Amino acid sequence: MNFTKVLVAEDTDSNNFGVVTKLKDVGVTTIGQSQYCDDALLKLKKAKFDKQPYQLLISDLSFVNPHRKSVIKNGAALIKAAKKAQPTLKVIVFSVIDKRTTIQDLLEKQGVNGYVCKGLNGLKELENALNALTNDEQFTCPVATAVLSHRNVLELSDYEQQLLRLLANGYKQSEISAHFKACGTNPSSIRSIEANVSKLRDTFDARNSHQLVHMATSLGLI
Repeated sequence: MNFTKVLVAEDTDSNNFGVVTKLKDVGVTTIGQSQYCDDALLKLKKAKFDKQPYQLLISDLSFVNPHRKSVIKNGAALIKAAKKAQPTLKVIVFSVIDKRTTIQDLLEKQGVNGYVCKGLNGLKELENALNALTNDEQFTCPVATAVLSHRNVLELSDYEQQLLRLLANGYKQSEISAHFKACGTNPSSIRSIEANVSKLRDTFDARNSHQLVHMATSLGLI
């Protein structure tokens, strides 16, 4: 399914603008917007009643609306109500929340189709999520994937953390090797550096070193 009608539920103007711009870039022609969960649900119901339903809901989880009383107070509750009103609706969560229990519950119990963590590559990962859903695939961004796999800083050695920091600072593998040799850090050979970077990429299911650094940064490892 190529999405042509999408509703964005996001209470922050800057994030809302970024998501809408990305949707336009990938060819979505009709984009609804709401800063309130109650309004978002009403828009979904009205569109369905008019026989022009939204195909996809992209929702944040945290909504702060201090000057307005709301029946639906957060994105998780909105998603539950939306799926009840329109069971065939596709849903992508776009949130800063990266708690394992939250992600797992939304994916496994609420039938969310995609989970994308906001951050450095958030909008790019949102595009990846749209492509996955177009192919009827469930999607989790690299950060969410890592969280679901119980990966955290406690599982990384001091050596691996140093390696990640140097990669994040733009060091090439040959430069990391020279740096480690100068500091007396072992192993320091280029072959060892390559092997350890490859191991980290496998551990975090990262496609390349850039994605590895993004995940490490988002998870607070460096």
